[in-house]
Amino acid sequence: MYFSIPQALSFSLFGIPMFGVDTCGFNGNSDEELCNRWMQLSAFFPFYRNHNVLSANPQEAYVWSSVIDATKTAMAIRFQLLPYIYTLFYYAHIRGDTVMRALAWEFPDDPTLSNADRQFFLGPSILVTPVLIQGATSVDGVFPGLVEGTDVYYDWYNKTSVSVPATKNTTISAPLGHIPVYIRGGTILAAQQPAMTTPDARNTSWSIIIAPGVSGTATGSLYLDDGESEHPNATKIVTLTSNATGLLDVTVAGEYSGLDLPLANITLLGVRKAPASNNVRINGQHVANSTYDTTSQTLFIGNLETVLGGKVWASNWTMS
Repeated sequence: MYFSIPQALSFSLFGIPMFGVDTCGFNGNSDEELCNRWMQLSAFFPFYRNHNVLSANPQEAYVWSSVIDATKTAMAIRFQLLPYIYTLFYYAHIRGDTVMRALAWEFPDDPTLSNADRQFFLGPSILVTPVLIQGATSVDGVFPGLVEGTDVYYDWYNKTSVSVPATKNTTISAPLGHIPVYIRGGTILAAQQPAMTTPDARNTSWSIIIAPGVSGTATGSLYLDDGESEHPNATKIVTLTSNATGLLDVTVAGEYSGLDLPLANITLLGVRKAPASNNVRINGQHVANSTYDTTSQTLFIGNLETVLGGKVWASNWTMS
C-alpha cells in the first residue's frame, strides 16, 4: 500500500493513467486495519479492485464490519466524482494529461515537494492524504500553497476551509475508517449521486460544488458522452466559471443529450458572511432561496430539479 502511490505516479509519467493495485494485497493474508485503510485509498485510484491469491484468507470488504463502513464511505465519494474522473480521462486521451498527479507536478516551483509521494492529487482539484502507517490515527501532510497564501483547501466531508497551519507540514486527524480528502480552491465540480452500479449513477441528478480560490473565482469542466462507444457519435463539453460575487456561468458545447438530467443543488464554499439577499436567479428568473450555514461558511441552494426544464446541460445558463 505504501508504495502504490509512487507506482501510480510513475505509471502516469509512462503514459498509462489507468492504474491500480491489488487492493488489500495479493500474496499473504491481509488484516482488518490494512484492508480498511487500503480500500479507502484505492477508491481514489483510477482502477479499483480488491484481489488476492487463492491460497490466502478471504479479504473482501464484507469480511470485517469496519471495512464495510470504511469502503462504503470512500466509494460514496468515488461515485460522486465519477463524472470528474471520466473528464480527467478524456483530457488524458486528447492531450496527454495525467489523472493521478504528484504534488510537485501541480506546484513545480516548490522544491520542498519533490519527494512528496505519500499524498497525491486526483486531477487538479482533489487532494488525498492517506494513512500509510500501521496503528496511526493521524497523518502528516502538506497543503501546497496554503501557508504561502496562494491556495485554499476545503474539507470534503464538512466543506469547511482548512485553517492555515504554522508550518507547511501539519498533522491531520485520521482515525481508522477516515481518509482525509480535500477540494482545492479555484475548482467547480459537477457531481452525481452514488448508486449500486455506474449505469444507475449516470441516471441520478446533478450537484454543483463551487470551491473558490484565493481570488474568489473558480472554474471547472465536464466531458459527457454515452460512456460506452469507442467512437461516440455525440459528445458534450460543459465549461463552468464563477466570479467573486457568486455569479456562475455555464457554457455548453456539443450535441450529446443523454446526461441532460435535473440539477438537484448547488453548494458554494468559503462564503465568509451571509449574502444581503437569499434570492437565487437563473437566467434572471427567481428559482430558489439560498440557505447560509455560519459554521461551515457554505451557501446551499436546493430544490432545483424543475429549473431549466429538468435538463441542466441542455443549453447555456447563468446563476446569480
